[in-house]
Amino acid sequence: MSFSSNSSHTRKGFYNRITGIAVRRGAGTILLLAVLACLLVYASPSVYAEGQDMWAASHDHAQSGASGPEGALLKEKVEDGVMYAARIVYYLALLFTSGLMLLRFLIPKGGNGAEQRSWLDKWSGAAIKTLLVASILYVFIHAARVVGNLGGGGDLWLRVFTETASGQLWLALIALAALGFAALKLPDIGKAVWAVLLLLTESFGGHPAASEQMVMSVLSDFVHLVCAALWAGGVMLLLLFWRADRKEAGRFAERFSSVAWMTIVILVVSGVLMTWTLIPSWLYLIYTDWGLWLLAKTGLVIGVTGVGAVLRYRARRRELPRGIWLKMDGLLMALIVGIAAIFTVISPMPDGKSLNYHQMGEDLHYTLKVSPNAPGPNDASLTIWLPEDTGEPQAVMLSLRNESKRVIDVALERSDSEGGIAFPGFHEFRYKAEDVVLPRPGIWTAVITVTQASGETLEREFAFDSN
Repeated sequence: MSFSSNSSHTRKGFYNRITGIAVRRGAGTILLLAVLACLLVYASPSVYAEGQDMWAASHDHAQSGASGPEGALLKEKVEDGVMYAARIVYYLALLFTSGLMLLRFLIPKGGNGAEQRSWLDKWSGAAIKTLLVASILYVFIHAARVVGNLGGGGDLWLRVFTETASGQLWLALIALAALGFAALKLPDIGKAVWAVLLLLTESFGGHPAASEQMVMSVLSDFVHLVCAALWAGGVMLLLLFWRADRKEAGRFAERFSSVAWMTIVILVVSGVLMTWTLIPSWLYLIYTDWGLWLLAKTGLVIGVTGVGAVLRYRARRRELPRGIWLKMDGLLMALIVGIAAIFTVISPMPDGKSLNYHQMGEDLHYTLKVSPNAPGPNDASLTIWLPEDTGEPQAVMLSLRNESKRVIDVALERSDSEGGIAFPGFHEFRYKAEDVVLPRPGIWTAVITVTQASGETLEREFAFDSN
């Protein structure tokens, strides 16, 4: 019995050392690669100067050669890749570290929970170190890009962090990450408060804070982040327990399975609610990069639900989870978090170019504006100028027709706005329309029909490209 006990302790000590080394080396390798990439792209004076020249060349159409725009595009793609990589590392560290703090309430302090809490104490220190370095790295890369787009300069760095809401939130995130070392010494409730403050700060830094329904959007995002931390942190812990101690992995899986299902349900509900507050039309899910990323994430969530059902079934039967299912769950989790990290920094709005079309004529001038000129709801304004002796028009109509002959009749209303261009000998009449829904991108033909006071009808049409 003594030999068996000693052997058991020896094996656990060996697993402790191996797992601790793996966690530290894995985090260290990721951060080292990220730092080197950051220095290569952003910190090298020659690369930065060359990049500025490339950007200037790409916008100077009179002098741009074949290599200028291509070089600028390549540099932009490299910068995007580095920023997204740093964002993904930061997001993984944020959710794992917060999840570690929140999931402690699932584990009893004594008895069967003592061994798991011992592991959590060892992993928490490495997690907070990773979070702090990842936060600094991500903030530096993002701020460097902002400063570079503004023209560079040391004074801009200070202004970005002191005069902008984003800069102040970045400083708050770094400060909270540093306070994580103090939070390690607090009781469970103190650790949970620290995690909640960290996630709340993050929720104020994304698209929800700019939404017209800010309170609902930020609240949904906060709930979404808390549940994501519980779920992602739990999946990562399950994988770590599996490598360290299979018995503890089974015990944790039994405790975590019910919580995992609850978090996934709340994640779906809060995600739908947040999406509803961010985009004015579900068409944006199809015709924007943001929407396509969200659809990809939704597909992965469906896959996670299936894998989770298998793991929960085995946990309820008090069977150890199988390695293949755990690894699949971990892979899907990493992909979901990676996608979430990316689409939280790209705009949910279409990036198309608004339409502003003006046409002169002997008996009619007109200007048509459509914004954002993309699938989904648009605002339209039509201004016409008629000769003074024709009087006020009886009716003004606007219709949009696409290549498949689908016709959208736009309901125009008189507009009281002022400030148009004055044409001698002509009277100006302004009209507007809201929520003009374009169902798809492509070539559309605008047809403008003006019925004059005399009953004479003027019709004009032109084609435009909806992004």
